[in-house]
Amino acid sequence: MQTVIPVLSFISAVLVLFPLPWYFRARNIAAMSIGVWLFVVNIIYAIDAFQWPGAYHVTSLLWCDITSALITAVNVSIPAACLCICIHLERMASFCATSTSVAKRRRILFECLMCFGLPLAYAALHLIVQPRRFDVYANFGCRPTTYSSILALLLVWTPPLALSFVTLLFCGITWRHFLLHGVQFSRTHASSSLTSGAYIRLVSMAVSEVICTIAATVVAMIFNLNSGLAPWADFTRDWTEILSFSSAATPRSTTAMLITEWAFAVVQCFFFIGLFVLGGEGRSRLHEALQVVRSTFTFPEKRSTCLVDHKGASITEWYVDLCR
Repeated sequence: MQTVIPVLSFISAVLVLFPLPWYFRARNIAAMSIGVWLFVVNIIYAIDAFQWPGAYHVTSLLWCDITSALITAVNVSIPAACLCICIHLERMASFCATSTSVAKRRRILFECLMCFGLPLAYAALHLIVQPRRFDVYANFGCRPTTYSSILALLLVWTPPLALSFVTLLFCGITWRHFLLHGVQFSRTHASSSLTSGAYIRLVSMAVSEVICTIAATVVAMIFNLNSGLAPWADFTRDWTEILSFSSAATPRSTTAMLITEWAFAVVQCFFFIGLFVLGGEGRSRLHEALQVVRSTFTFPEKRSTCLVDHKGASITEWYVDLCR
C-alpha cells in the first residue's frame, strides 16, 4: 500500500482537473467545487503517503494543521455541492428557473456559500470536539481527531448524513420532474448544452457522490463510536498534544478505516471524471485535449500538422458549456 496510495491518489487528483474548464465556463460552481475538493483531498493523501513512508514523526506542524482542517471540510463539501446541483436541475426540469442575470448571480452566490463557506464553517465547528492538535500515522500522515460524544455526533457526523439524504430526496424529485416533462425538456433545451444526456449524467454523479459520502461517514461513525459515547464532562483539550503511531502500533481497525477513507476519495474521483467522459462531448473533448498534449511534446516541424487537424474548430471552441 505504500506505493499504491500515493500513485492512485495523484492520478485521481490529476484526472478530476480535466472537466473543470468546462464547468467553469458554464458557471457551474457546484460541479466545479466537487472537482476542486476531490483534487485537494487526493493531493493531501498523495503527499502524506510520500512524506510518511513508514515514518510517524511530525515534520511540519503547519502542513498538518491545514490538511487536517481540509480533510474535515471535505466531509460536507461534496454532499453540499451535490445538493446544489440537484436543486438547480430540479428547477430546470420543473421550468421554475429564470435566466435573468440577477437570478444567475444569486445562484452563483448561493453555490459559493454552500460549496466553500459551509465546509469551512464545519471545519471550524469541529474544533469544539477536537481533543488534541492531530494524529500522525505511519504511511498515512496527519489526520484530524474527534472526541466521541453526543456533541460530536451532532456536529461532526450528522451534517454530512443530513446533506446526503436531502440530496437523495432532491434527486428523486428531480428525476420525477424529468420523467414527467422529459419531452418538453428536450425540446426546450435542444439548443442548450444541458441536453437530456448531460442532465442524467449530472443526476447520476450527484447520487454516486453522496452514496460514497454516506458510506464513508457510516464507516467513520462505526470506528469512532465502537467503544460507545464518552461523557462530555470528561472532555479535555490540549492543543500541544500530538499522537504519533508507527505501523506496528496502529490498530488494525484504524488502518482499515484509513484505507477505507482513502479508497472512497479515489472512487469519488473516478465517478466524477467517468460520468463526464461518458458523454459524447466529453469523449470528443478528451480526444482533442490529448491531441493538444501530443502536439505540445512533438518536434516543431510536426506540430503544425497536429494543430491543423481539428475538424475546423478553433481551440476556444472546445470550451463549450457542458451545462448551464
